[in-house]
Amino acid sequence: MNQEYAIRFRAMGCAGEVRLSPHADRESTAETVLRAIPTRLEAWEQMLSRFRPTSELSRVNRTAGSWTKVGRTLFDVVRQAKHAARLTAGLYNPLILPALVAQGYDRDFSLVSRPAAFPPPRIASWEAVELRSATAELRIPPDAALDLGGIGKGWAAHRLADDLEPFGACLVNLGGDIAARGAPQGQPGWQVEIGDPHSAQPLGAIFLRSGSIVTSGVDYRRWQTQDGEMRHHIIDPRTGLPAQTDVLSITVIHPEGAVAEAYAKAALILGGTSGLRWLDEQWATPGLVILSDGGVIATETMQTRLSFVIER
Repeated sequence: MNQEYAIRFRAMGCAGEVRLSPHADRESTAETVLRAIPTRLEAWEQMLSRFRPTSELSRVNRTAGSWTKVGRTLFDVVRQAKHAARLTAGLYNPLILPALVAQGYDRDFSLVSRPAAFPPPRIASWEAVELRSATAELRIPPDAALDLGGIGKGWAAHRLADDLEPFGACLVNLGGDIAARGAPQGQPGWQVEIGDPHSAQPLGAIFLRSGSIVTSGVDYRRWQTQDGEMRHHIIDPRTGLPAQTDVLSITVIHPEGAVAEAYAKAALILGGTSGLRWLDEQWATPGLVILSDGGVIATETMQTRLSFVIER
């Protein structure tokens, strides 16, 4: 049986892990390949982070209203973000940053502590994000700002998995944004557990050998404002406020990591029953929802993928 190699790290504001089951002729390079991953993620974060004043994304936000030339990495992520917004009819909108800031999420989450909250600003339409592919230039509307946190992680996990695939079967996990290519020897895929916010035990698991699985929820990244109100980071672009939903967490499978991220947020905003019905209408998108009241519902395609379900 091939040896499995793994590396754990922190990147993009979350815990990360990459596992690699290398081909026999690539085993000698596996550790070297894995050791390079944190450095690569740091370079991407320097392009995509809204919390770093020197990042390319921060420069685009400071120059809102003007065309700004960027590197191909940021350009590709923004292009995918706009595509995802189109697929969700704007339920995912990369221009929600002013609304997040108004609710107090204006710094790295580890530093958020009883902020003041302000009335939600108007969120610009995703359609107003303009792209010039030939020159890698972006323009967003005046007074708008991009947040690429979730989409950036989905994109990064997907990209890392693509780049590792020539070396062997791999699993990339960036804080719940997971991408897989191939399967460990003798297995139908990589076993991915689906967490249960109501319990310390996982709800179930699937085997994933291709594509991405993403979990999003309102059970983490929550904070209390100075007036005692609880807030969370999933903004409904229709209101500019944290989504009012009966969904505690949602898990979505899709071939594309960035699209999986957007679909999870869109379905969460729509609510459990409506969100799953919407997912069922999308191509190749199994979904599972854990409701605030403890209920669990899933699309038929997700039910067929579950390898086990733990009884409560």
